[in-house]
Amino acid sequence: MVPSIVMIVNFFKRGKHGCALVASLVLLLSSTHVFSASRHTKPADVIKKTTARIAIVIDDIGYQSSDQLLLNIDAPLSYAVLPHTPLGYRYALQATKNNRDVLIHLPMQADHNNHLLGSGALTSKMNKVEYQQTLLSAMEDIPFAIGINNHMGSLLTRMEQPMRWTMEVLQQHNMFFLDSKTTRHSKVEQLAKQFGVTSLNRNIFLDHSREKRHMEHQFQRLINIAQNYGSAIGIGHPYKETYELLQVKLPQLQKLGIEVVPISVLLTPNAGLVNNRKAPKDNIEQRARSESE
Repeated sequence: MVPSIVMIVNFFKRGKHGCALVASLVLLLSSTHVFSASRHTKPADVIKKTTARIAIVIDDIGYQSSDQLLLNIDAPLSYAVLPHTPLGYRYALQATKNNRDVLIHLPMQADHNNHLLGSGALTSKMNKVEYQQTLLSAMEDIPFAIGINNHMGSLLTRMEQPMRWTMEVLQQHNMFFLDSKTTRHSKVEQLAKQFGVTSLNRNIFLDHSREKRHMEHQFQRLINIAQNYGSAIGIGHPYKETYELLQVKLPQLQKLGIEVVPISVLLTPNAGLVNNRKAPKDNIEQRARSESE
């Protein structure tokens, strides 16, 4: 049994050097008490220091009122808005007011399923004037955009001339290109460098299949890439299943030392992009065959 501080203090008060001994003993016992208590204190959940960044872009915004679900998520997601759609301008404005990054989800000709392109699509049959006027029209429709990413585009992004025309306009407007990588033969990065335009590459499609187990697997792949390469870029769509996945998974990232950031954060030189470019991508050819998203 350990004697109380009061009992020991009363004993030493009687001695010649009582005051000095009392002060020393009180400090010693106090520190011992704190140490003893700390051994029995249950530690709080440890939040790791941020070591990686993830940007998540939600494509295909603009057609349905249900897109609002994804816009309401309390996290710095980025939104790729289809031009010339019924709700595109409204949702782009809302996202901008909420300090979210907005991109133009630019329809580009694909190898298959071009009936899904929608309004304002860029095609290989256009001459330079037609092509760039169509691109500028999309910029006017979504004036809040800071960059573009391709909607479909497995054919057009591997064609040199259309990509040159694209980069010329992006350079003039200080915008970047997020390559959705619907073909492994994309010329986006190569030509962006020639024009001094910043380009980024998508790493993972979260919801190519909406089956829960598949989506969880894809999200884990996104985490793994971020941890191994410093950053990762995922693309999702305004599906109910995607909303449910993000509501569960996003709050877990902080404990893993991963920060969700706007896509614009990854434009900076120190954001791990050099390594991220070497990171794995999805099965591009499988994605390009469907191009339904």
